[in-house]
Amino acid sequence: MSARAVAQAPLSSESLDRLVSILGTDEARELRADILGLLANGLPADGRAARSHRTRRAIVEAMRTLHGEGDLRPGASLIAERAGVGKRTVWQQFADMEALLVEASRRDLEILMTMLSPIDIGLPLDERITRFVSRNAQIYECMAPGWRAARLHEPFSAELRRSKQRNSALGKAEIEAVFAPELRRLPGQQRIQLTGALVGVGFWPFWESLRTDVGATPEQAQEIVATLLTASLWQRS
Repeated sequence: MSARAVAQAPLSSESLDRLVSILGTDEARELRADILGLLANGLPADGRAARSHRTRRAIVEAMRTLHGEGDLRPGASLIAERAGVGKRTVWQQFADMEALLVEASRRDLEILMTMLSPIDIGLPLDERITRFVSRNAQIYECMAPGWRAARLHEPFSAELRRSKQRNSALGKAEIEAVFAPELRRLPGQQRIQLTGALVGVGFWPFWESLRTDVGATPEQAQEIVATLLTASLWQRS
């Protein structure tokens, strides 16, 4: 499924609640409010504001398209050309390149939230692993260009680092939810260690290393991740 098609699906606040409920109360409340606040900006009703919103979105999508083509640091002139606007318009909409990257990160979050389909924890472990790995493979392949670009700029941007922390918290919450039956059976320190192992194997950086450093195909990467998750969960649970 393309990012364009996926992005049309509505965000389910119930699904978000399910994901963050595993976190502590204060942490869950903060993460939920943060995500819903980022996604709350719809199309303005005012005509001029709506046109400005569409122009802004076109610039963001132009940058994301260039990221997808492998240009992780496109210049304003190229972004403007791809968006069909003047370079001056880019800087009228965004204070600087960091602001544009932050907006692109917000757009990535919109798409990510439509792809996080729930996984029933009542399913057998092997089925949960299969669904988790298969779904995340689609997410990682779709989101990788934007995440690669953001990673280049994270050392220089507090907002992009915050975005990464938000994604990490959301991912950890889901891992703890999907594999709750196995994690609940372990005492405190063992549960913490196993959660760390699952995060290390299940998060995007490991997938990215398999795809770019090892040269694995998506199918090969899925098999590797599934094998490691299975070994970790069966050995420790």
